[in-house]
Amino acid sequence: MHHIALATVIISLSLIAPAAAQDGVSSSAIARCAGKVGLDTASSVMIDGMPWVTIERTEEKVGTQMIATTVTGTGARRQRDGAVAPFRFTCLLDQKGQVVMFHASQVVASLGDALPPATVIAGSATYLQRIALPSGAELRVQLLDIARDPTGTVMTEQVVRSSGQVPISFALRLPKDTAMEGRKLVLSARLVAAGRTLFQLKEPRPIGGNDFQAPIELTLEQGQAGKR
Repeated sequence: MHHIALATVIISLSLIAPAAAQDGVSSSAIARCAGKVGLDTASSVMIDGMPWVTIERTEEKVGTQMIATTVTGTGARRQRDGAVAPFRFTCLLDQKGQVVMFHASQVVASLGDALPPATVIAGSATYLQRIALPSGAELRVQLLDIARDPTGTVMTEQVVRSSGQVPISFALRLPKDTAMEGRKLVLSARLVAAGRTLFQLKEPRPIGGNDFQAPIELTLEQGQAGKR
């Protein structure tokens, strides 16, 4: 399996990622994009969702393939030595929601390039059972505001495709200028494979001021059978 080249590379896709769970437009789309790029790299790949992603409907063609959705956003590749390489990406989906093309360009700080300013909530997720992760498993993490709506408003989210086993690292990016007054933040996380929840947080994890300073460790429990 070859590493993905993150310096202005275009990958023509012949393999299709498994269907993603329907968490909403952003989570579903970025999960499909993360699924494909995860097939082409031995490193961990993190794809940012809202508010860092833009999803647009289109009616264009790439060769003979009709493109129905264009997804643009940011992400990062975490190498086995722990180094993180941020990138910007464009992901093209067909009418069935399958990935047709993924294009990524590395963010090069030495050239004055940088991602938008953000406050980062970093951590890792694991589970206690001695069960190997199936191929294609992905971690989905969301930071929610439940101050006004108990179901939560998504503040930021990320899908992580890991080449290894748990713990799986994540790094949620919250826009630097986000107003925090009156918010009640919680973290939601689950491990998904083939559209089904394998492990999840039993209850959303409250987020306080100290959680912006030190890594968070999440322990997931086995999910409900068949939950999508």
